[in-house]
Amino acid sequence: MGQRVELVIDPLRDERVSVDLPLEYRVPVDAVRQELGLPGSIDLSDPIVARAVALAGAARRWEPPIALAVFGGVAHRLRCPLSNRPGSDGLRHELHDLDLAVRLHDVRTFQQFLKQVHHREGSALTFFETRGDQIFNSISGGRRLRWHMVVRQEGPEVVLGTLDIVADEFEFCHRFDLRDDVGRASANGWTLSPAHLFLAKGQFIQRVPRTDSALVLDRVLAPFGKHEVVIGPERKDVQDLLALVHDHALGEAPDQISPAEIARLLGSDWGFHRTVALNLGMVARSPVLAALPPEARARIEERLGRLTALVGSLAPKRRFARFGGPWWQEVDSTPSVDSTAAVS
Repeated sequence: MGQRVELVIDPLRDERVSVDLPLEYRVPVDAVRQELGLPGSIDLSDPIVARAVALAGAARRWEPPIALAVFGGVAHRLRCPLSNRPGSDGLRHELHDLDLAVRLHDVRTFQQFLKQVHHREGSALTFFETRGDQIFNSISGGRRLRWHMVVRQEGPEVVLGTLDIVADEFEFCHRFDLRDDVGRASANGWTLSPAHLFLAKGQFIQRVPRTDSALVLDRVLAPFGKHEVVIGPERKDVQDLLALVHDHALGEAPDQISPAEIARLLGSDWGFHRTVALNLGMVARSPVLAALPPEARARIEERLGRLTALVGSLAPKRRFARFGGPWWQEVDSTPSVDSTAAVS
């Protein structure tokens, strides 16, 4: 029998939230996976992946239904068998957050859905805003939101995860429109399209002091000015990119990485094009790729070569950064990590 308890989120400010334990789903997650038409290769033992599947099913059953698309590391789990396979034969890594895209005109409805969904779908789908989340969300204009969720219970504490939500547009180091992806998600594996998943991971770039480059040697892309270098995605994002390329051919079918969409977005944006070109080179020489079994490595290398040739064939009009500054939007790249809350 369940018990309603208080979680102490911030003991200094006595910030608390109520949740029902143990964490339960009203509908078995594997049944939801089948209902959504998702592949059996998805490892539902990961609690964040299970929540993504359950949340997509709950949004589909809601009245009226709510359109959403998963991106980030969880999307690669939903789409790529290799992302679910651990060890030297796979590219699985630990997940800490769940990234979702919705339509801007659905943001208020979606927030109400997050507040209420646990009543209908079970305590495992309990989402809440911390005080910090409320401040963040109040200044975002509805285009980016942050909530938290209870991931699992560990003795007298529970592990929390982050729910990051974007509306209409992916805006990180570069930007592109997501509205079509969100509208087609139910027919497209409940994620962004493969091309957009590729561009979301492949657009990361950050500058660091050249004296620190030895700490991130595998990620260095190029010199930047006299005293800095630019670096590409971290290991987990390289793993996701490699799994995506391994499990999705290039082509114009819904389950393929669309060369036309990549050309459309990169062919008109010199900065976006330059970032992706640099990152493709970094991924191709990554030790993560070198450590894969020969057959998987050969397939990825062939497809990376085709992507590199495609990107290299594009010639967007060059845009010079003012005063030699960055050609990308600089963002806070601090990764999300698990946090815990004590059960009062």
